[in-house]
Amino acid sequence: MKQTTDPHYFTEEALQEWTRIGARHRLRDEQFLRTIETWFQPGPILELGAATGHLSEILHRRGYDVTASDVSPPFVAAIAGRGLRAAMVDATMNIQAQTGRTFANVLAQNVLPLIIRDRATVCSTLESIHAALEPRGRLICVSAHARRDRNPGFYFRPGEQIEIAEASLLFRTLARFPHQVVPTSLYRSWNAGFLNFVDFQAAKLAAVRLVWVMGKIG
Repeated sequence: MKQTTDPHYFTEEALQEWTRIGARHRLRDEQFLRTIETWFQPGPILELGAATGHLSEILHRRGYDVTASDVSPPFVAAIAGRGLRAAMVDATMNIQAQTGRTFANVLAQNVLPLIIRDRATVCSTLESIHAALEPRGRLICVSAHARRDRNPGFYFRPGEQIEIAEASLLFRTLARFPHQVVPTSLYRSWNAGFLNFVDFQAAKLAAVRLVWVMGKIG
């Protein structure tokens, strides 16, 4: 799911762009997911804002029961084309009704950060995620820092997103850690494991994004 009003996101051009992004990030993301999957609860995973589904494909190939979702029809079609379980999901609405099930984990990479600074929309999204999670379910969020964006003030900073989630009384923070200092273009099959280690260990200095894990309350 992508909280965006940009019509470009629903075009064939955007689909091709995100397909290229997924391919470019694949080596890094294979290592990244291997690290953060220790935080997954046993059970099914829903990826929100999956774009073309390359993260979900990595998880699927590792044996996870994963559903990849997005709000853009071309992207959902591309997800299904990968042989994955695909769903059209607007996460501000009833996720369980849209997917037909609940989940032990919700993985959201750059979903909440892409909600233009609107607290009510963020809160309705958190409520929908909470309702779609099983008891003891977890929300794993990967939030890019918007400081490089042309209009960084349009978005809640990762720390603000966490504060909103905690203030909702729907989630409690289990972990938060910075990630990524190494340019993705430097990843190769022979150095990916080492660069993943660097991306986590050196991230305290100047990370590109923040990973936060929240447990469902209630």
